[in-house]
Amino acid sequence: FRANNDRESQRKFLGVTTVYYAAVTLVILIVGVLLITVFPNVFSKGLTSSEIVKAKELLSITIVTSAISIGTSAFSNTLVAYERFTAHKGIMILANIAKMAVLVFLMKAGVKSVGVVTVNLIATAATRLFYICYVFFKLKLYPSFKKIDTSFVKGVFSYSTFVLIQLIAQQLNSMSDQIILGIFAPSAAILIGIYGVGSQIVQYYKTIGSQFNSVLMIEGGADSKTVQNEMVRIGRVIFMVLGMIYCVFAVFGRDFVALWAGKDNIDGYFVALIIMFPWLISTPQGIGNQILWAINRHKTLAIIQICSSVFNIIVTIFLIKWKPLVGSSLGTALALIIGDVVLMDIVLRKEVGIRFGEYYRDLFKGTLPALLITFAFGAAFSLLHLNRYGWVGLIINCVITAAVYAALMAAFFMNSYEKGLLKGLFNKITGKLGRKKA
Repeated sequence: FRANNDRESQRKFLGVTTVYYAAVTLVILIVGVLLITVFPNVFSKGLTSSEIVKAKELLSITIVTSAISIGTSAFSNTLVAYERFTAHKGIMILANIAKMAVLVFLMKAGVKSVGVVTVNLIATAATRLFYICYVFFKLKLYPSFKKIDTSFVKGVFSYSTFVLIQLIAQQLNSMSDQIILGIFAPSAAILIGIYGVGSQIVQYYKTIGSQFNSVLMIEGGADSKTVQNEMVRIGRVIFMVLGMIYCVFAVFGRDFVALWAGKDNIDGYFVALIIMFPWLISTPQGIGNQILWAINRHKTLAIIQICSSVFNIIVTIFLIKWKPLVGSSLGTALALIIGDVVLMDIVLRKEVGIRFGEYYRDLFKGTLPALLITFAFGAAFSLLHLNRYGWVGLIINCVITAAVYAALMAAFFMNSYEKGLLKGLFNKITGKLGRKKA
């Protein structure tokens, strides 16, 4: 509609999606009330009475936060559709910085978990209000509900529903372990806290990788070879960044968790390390997901992902009886590998024509040897035991190991495109420093 400068259809589209997300929000609120009602009975084994009361408060606030976030998604996504990435990501970054600053102050003042989720609620509401105002007053776009064609509504709802199913599957994979631990594991509160530490690290890791795919646009009509080359081009950059982070975390992650969350939560390192691995493989090919959405071939993928989420729940219930933390993490990792890697590859091979033998060969060319050498260096460097110097020692370990990896890639393994990106980044940084000195 933008390409055809069809302003009225743009308004109708915004109207339809606004109604759609409002309906989803209503479902969230209804399900949320049901969850709060049954919560005491479901978690009576793993949580004490006081913990259940606290958890119900946290769940109530989180449900409201989710309702606000989902209910205004039409406006958030409009900014992306209009390529206003600076406004969309900028306000998100500012909100996160402000949220962290407020949380540090509140925690020092003794505010507990309810205060934390309340701050998140306020930050979400403020961010979403900005999106709405931006669409109304900057883009001058208002939702229209007049004379909307029924077939158009069916098309939007059909497309969006399968996207929603994929998002639900992703949330199930990220949240089911903690819920299952709360239901089946004794002393669940402690285990959930440790798992939460590892899960938070995974979330940061996923966010870094998703930023590359979230601003990517694919030109319609591209053949399979062109799409495959684009997947390799973008995928290699993502894999280089995430691979370096994973490698450094594998060597020094225990020290980080001990300093960040305390030695009592050090097992969160194993949770993060296990679940980060499938994301290291699947995130670089996330462009494939965008392609399937663009060509409206994402229905099969949505069904596969929801099935893998169910598989994750079933496997995790059994593995928790073996080792609660490691078992739950392995269940999630296994489900992600099957759903987001193996079956995703099959769908992309069938629907788009991607040759994954060639894709993985090009993806790992140079990057995998560099990671293995860097891991060996990091393991040897850790023998100096700089971790006894706390945060200073950890930063030195991480920076030097990451520098070794960057030097290896730049000297031996980067192609001309990647070297151009690195050179451009270096020139941009040095240019800004030069202007500041002047």
